[in-house]
Amino acid sequence: MAAEELFANTWRFPDDLFPTHEVSLRYQIQEKISIPIDFTRYLWEKACFVADDVLRIILTELQKQAEKNFEGLTIDRNFIRQGSARQGLKIESPDEFDVIVPFKIEGLRLQEVRLWDTAGQYLPGQIRLRVMNDEQIDMLPKLQREGVFEMVNGTRFLNTKALQEQVFKSLMDKALDELSPSNTKRVGGRPSNVYYVTRGSRPPTMDLTVQVEFQDTVFVDFVPALVLDSETISIPGAIISSSHDKAINFPRFGLMKWINKENADICEKDKELRWRNCSSAYEKFMFDLCFMNRERRYIMASCRIMKALVKRLKERQNQAAVLLTSYHLKTIAMYCILLLTIPTVIVPSGFHIAGVREALGYFLTFINLSFEKKCLPDFFLGNENLGKIFPDSHFTKIRVKYNLFEKENTRLVEAAKYGFPEMQKVLYGCYEDNNLNARVISYFRDRILTI
Repeated sequence: MAAEELFANTWRFPDDLFPTHEVSLRYQIQEKISIPIDFTRYLWEKACFVADDVLRIILTELQKQAEKNFEGLTIDRNFIRQGSARQGLKIESPDEFDVIVPFKIEGLRLQEVRLWDTAGQYLPGQIRLRVMNDEQIDMLPKLQREGVFEMVNGTRFLNTKALQEQVFKSLMDKALDELSPSNTKRVGGRPSNVYYVTRGSRPPTMDLTVQVEFQDTVFVDFVPALVLDSETISIPGAIISSSHDKAINFPRFGLMKWINKENADICEKDKELRWRNCSSAYEKFMFDLCFMNRERRYIMASCRIMKALVKRLKERQNQAAVLLTSYHLKTIAMYCILLLTIPTVIVPSGFHIAGVREALGYFLTFINLSFEKKCLPDFFLGNENLGKIFPDSHFTKIRVKYNLFEKENTRLVEAAKYGFPEMQKVLYGCYEDNNLNARVISYFRDRILTI
C-alpha cells in the first residue's frame, strides 16, 4: 500500500499473509478451530453493497428529518467506515458493518471538561461538553425543548441521554418509517431495492438489522458522533516505510456514553452528561499500517485466528473466550504492532517476526499475561510509546491509563485465566512459545500492564 492510500474510507476484504514456509499452517489452524475463518469475495461484495446502499438511503432521509425537526442539527451524509470490516479483520461471514456518522450543532461553542469519578479520580478518555455561548441556545428551541442543554451548578452541558433518546432515536424512527416498504418509491417505473430495517439501541450505537430479498441479513452498527476537533500529525517516515514523514489529518469525535444502570463510580449528576473521546480514526490508521509491512500482516492474521478461536470457545462457555471482545483482541494486536514492528528501544536492531506462528506466540503470551494481571490498558490512553507513532497528538497528552477489563464482570475477569489453557490446547503445534524475545515480553508485563 502506498502511503497516500492510508486512511481511505473503504471496506477492506481480509487477506491474510503467511510466509512460504508456513503455507500448510493456514489449513492446520482452520482444521483445529473447526469454524470457517474466510468467506468469498462474492459474498463480501454483496454485503458491502447492501450496507452502503441502505446507509446512503437512510442518511438522505435522516438529513431531511433533521432539517425539518431540529434546527441547527447537521448530519453528514458521508459516513465513516470503521471496525473489523474496515480493518480487514472480519471472520466467517461479512454480516456486520460499523459506521460513524458525524454531526454538528451549528453555532455552539463547546469546551471539553474532564470527568472525575466519585473517588475524585480522573476518568481518562471521558469528558463532559460545556456550552460556552449560552445565548446560542435560544436559537435552538427544539433541541432545548428535548432537554439537550442541561444546567448543572450554573454551567450548561450537553445531555447525551436526551440527544440520543429524544433526538437521534426520534429522527431514525421517522426516517425508517419513510423508508418502509409501503412508502418505497419506484425508480424509473420499477421498485428500487426494498430494505426491511429495524432499529435497536446500545448507547452510543443504534443497531440496524437490514433484510433484503437477495442477501442474508446484514447488521449495521450506526454510531452518531459529534465532531470535536481534528489534528494534522506528521507521521514519521520509518513508521510508514517511507523516506519522508507524511502529514495526515485525524478527525476526533465525541460518542454519547450516558449510563442507564447502577454505576457507583460515576457521580449521579454526570451519568447523562458523559461522552467518550473517540480514538477510532487513530485505531483505523494502526491497521492501515499493517498493509505496508509483511510482519504486521502476520499480526493481522494472528488477530483473525484469535477472533475465530474466541468465537468457537464462547459456544463452550470458556471463561477466557466469554471475557474477550473483538476490541480486546484488536488492542492486543496494536500492542504487538507497537512492540514488535515499530522502531523503539525495546527490541534490538534487526529484530524480525519470522511468520504467523511466531506472531501467534506473542499474541497468546500477551493475552495470558493480561489475564494474570487482570489488566488490559486501552492502547490510546496513557500509552507512553504512543508518540512514536502519533507525535504530539491529542492522545499522547493523556497520561492516565484505562483498564479495558474495568467495565467487565469482576468474577469473569478473575476466571479468565482458567479458560486460557483450552486456547493453548486447541492451537497446540500452531504457535511458537520457546524462542520469543524475553525483552518484549517483560516490557509488556512490567510496563504496559502496570496501572
